[in-house]
Amino acid sequence: MFAVKGLKVSTDKLKVETEHGSVLATPTPRTLAAGEEGAFAPKPKNKKRKRAGRSNNTDVNLENVADLWEKVIEGGDAKAKKAQEAAKREAHKAKKQRTEKDEQQETPASETAAPPAAGSSEKKDKKKKNKQESKPAVEKKEDTTEKKPVAAPAPAAPKLTPLQAAMREKLISARFRHLNETLYTRPSREAFSLFSDSPEMFTEYHEGFRRQVDVWPENPVNGYIADIKVRGKLRNAPRFRPADGSSEGTKYPLPRDRDGLCTIADLGCGDAKLAEALVPLKRKLGIEVKSYDLQDGGKPELITRADVANLPVKEGSVDVVIFCLALMGTNWIDFVEEAYRVLRWKGELWVAEIKSRFVDPTKGGKRGGPGSVVSHSVGNRRKAGAVAAGGGPVVGKKDKAKMKEEEEAEEEQQLAVHVDGVELRKQETDVSAFVEALRKRGFLLQREYGQKAVDMDNKMFVKMHFVKAVPAIKGKCADLKKEALKTTQTDAKGRPIKTPKFIDADEEASFNENALLKPCVYKIR
Repeated sequence: MFAVKGLKVSTDKLKVETEHGSVLATPTPRTLAAGEEGAFAPKPKNKKRKRAGRSNNTDVNLENVADLWEKVIEGGDAKAKKAQEAAKREAHKAKKQRTEKDEQQETPASETAAPPAAGSSEKKDKKKKNKQESKPAVEKKEDTTEKKPVAAPAPAAPKLTPLQAAMREKLISARFRHLNETLYTRPSREAFSLFSDSPEMFTEYHEGFRRQVDVWPENPVNGYIADIKVRGKLRNAPRFRPADGSSEGTKYPLPRDRDGLCTIADLGCGDAKLAEALVPLKRKLGIEVKSYDLQDGGKPELITRADVANLPVKEGSVDVVIFCLALMGTNWIDFVEEAYRVLRWKGELWVAEIKSRFVDPTKGGKRGGPGSVVSHSVGNRRKAGAVAAGGGPVVGKKDKAKMKEEEEAEEEQQLAVHVDGVELRKQETDVSAFVEALRKRGFLLQREYGQKAVDMDNKMFVKMHFVKAVPAIKGKCADLKKEALKTTQTDAKGRPIKTPKFIDADEEASFNENALLKPCVYKIR
């Protein structure tokens, strides 16, 4: 080989001669020096960071074209990436939990050694806040629902055996009888102070009272509720009244004030059954119900605590006063006088009482007569037993014979009632003395009710309707001046009432009107 001037062949086109032919020579590339011909300046290094998993020198051929199409164009390995990311997250959480456990174990020792720096704690708090804010709202809601304390179920009431239930019923009945006797045999001011000191006694009494009412054929309160509903819808009275006195009071409207409102005072209301039934209808019927009793019984919105003998009510501000089995206490006459004070003129007084309570003390008093204690009563038998046991005075033959005769007479009367159907006269209810006592306090039987002004149709109760129609001549509302006694008084029909010209002071002092109603006392067992 030698160089020919003017001829220049590149080394790429040179061929190496072999036995079978010539092949293009591929000599090893030689690096040119910087000063030589054909040398180029060095390229600057690319500082751009290459992404992991990608190579710029990937060749495309028939074998890998399908795989590259899925990876690059269709994103076929996205699922694999997501799986990798999820694995990374789980690993990060596990690492975080390990570090937190290690910190909790190290904190007691670090606290004893030295308190942590304030700056580091603040940084940790900020990191925690940022993490909590970065959480989605859904996760926060789930956390709040999980943190809510679950209310513990109420303990079930213990089941009583039949024997325990029967004993409980007897205890409730015995407690009711005891409280009932207390209310009937004491003045109202003492009962008011007693129930004020022990409010639970009111609940105990009415729990036993409700059990008694369940046995009754009828509750008078239900009748009063029905009458108010009927009369509350009426606005005009009938023009004509029957001459035979067969008028019905339910055909007449309720008394009202100038504004058309009827104010009803339920005195001794108990559990306020009348108010509970009528308060929802107060606008429709144009009524207002006020209930008073010794305690509110857990219903302060309906019941006002008060002594019925001294009500917190203005004079002449009520249209109807109701005493439904409420004339209890040894001073029930004071209740009637207080009703006269709070009622308007021509206001109505409704009274419902047990028949067995009404007595006429003017017809009794003699031994063996009506109203007196018979010799074979429980008390006398106890005395006779004590005498027989050796204590007390000795009973003679005459006394024993007399007691035997009275027992035989009592047995004959009972046989006459049960066998022959003869009714005893002394078992008839006489309310004349009670009506007279109320007349002296300014109340007359309501003529609108006719013969039903005193209703004795019920076997247990007596219902009476009075009206404030005359001045009171006795009691705290009476005018005891001679001029007031001399004036002519008229009843509801305008007829003059004969008033006594003088009053026998001795007779009035000896007569106790509170004895007109016997206390309704049950046997204490």
